[in-house]
Amino acid sequence: MNRVTEMELMRLLHGELPEGRARELRDRMERDPELAATYARLARTWEGLELPPAAPAPPGFAQRIAARAREQRSGGALSWTAAPGWVRAAAAAALVAGTALGVGAGSWIHRSPAALEESPEVSASEATFETTLAESYWDAIGELP
Repeated sequence: MNRVTEMELMRLLHGELPEGRARELRDRMERDPELAATYARLARTWEGLELPPAAPAPPGFAQRIAARAREQRSGGALSWTAAPGWVRAAAAAALVAGTALGVGAGSWIHRSPAALEESPEVSASEATFETTLAESYWDAIGELP
């Protein structure tokens, strides 16, 4: 038996197999005793699984958590000092990346055809914003080889 068939048997056992495929697999199990035995073994194994009982919290756990929350509280507001170092580093990196992206997108100026006809040397301050960012994107894609 291959792995795909075994996965289909597990999906049948869990009720995840589409009805048509489930019917085909049941018909095949009636004709193939080895397949039926494998399904029975999987069903016994699945039914025999039990979750272990929930472990009780260690003594004093709730008090330690409450004490730590009181230590880290700073006037009821969130504090950067309470955040782990990696969170602060990720926030700083996101801020820098966002700023760079904003500056890059802001400096991407598309000149209007009228401004180009007047003077090909139009400065960035004289350029106009007659096209949208999406139009500029598709223009740039169209220029690719």
